Amino acid sequence: MKHHLPVVLALAATALTSCVNNNEKAELKNERDTLSWAMGMSLAQTMQAGFYDFDENVVRQAIETTLKNGNQPLNQEDYSAASGYIAFLAQKYQRDMAKNTRETAEKKQSDYFAKLVKENPNVKKSAKGYYYEVLREGKGTKATIGKRLKFDYKSMEMANGNIIDQSQSTITHVLGKPMFEGILDGMQHMNAGSKFRFYFPYELVAGAIGVPEYTPVIYEVELHEILND
Repeated sequence: MKHHLPVVLALAATALTSCVNNNEKAELKNERDTLSWAMGMSLAQTMQAGFYDFDENVVRQAIETTLKNGNQPLNQEDYSAASGYIAFLAQKYQRDMAKNTRETAEKKQSDYFAKLVKENPNVKKSAKGYYYEVLREGKGTKATIGKRLKFDYKSMEMANGNIIDQSQSTITHVLGKPMFEGILDGMQHMNAGSKFRFYFPYELVAGAIGVPEYTPVIYEVELHEILND
């Protein structure tokens, strides 16, 4: 941010200094307009992020002065120090926000799991830290790493049950990487013909299709067949 701030300020000048009616949609005629507008949005969103109370009028004045090669109230040393401090504040804000988001997610999923286990005696906890429920016990061969499996699945957000992803047709896939940690371990509990519901904390779904960060999910998996090659 320290190195890019002057460029952002300069390219955002048009967006910040033009008297545009906020109720009217601006017309972007070419790539230059599009990129200029995007840079203006970036600057505005940075100012709105909340990590520091920027004075909008002073920002406008700084842009105009810089573009017109006017007299700068900051010498290079002061500018470098201020830019560095802005970068520090922005990074600290991002760390704090990430920490708050993570802690909130951890509290919600912890409460969810506690309630789940209390209300559903069929739910078991795995050694990896996720929970699972046997919806139908299969009588076929057990899934192991390296075996080709035919299965269907559906993933849902744990908080509200909204569907994230689901198979459109039966999948044939070798059990192993690339698969996210939770499902890789979970499917090894399954026999052919079984159907399980898995409750994965967000830590174990990294790399899962369509799953936002810090989102615990429910996976329903139906294992149809284990192929013998």
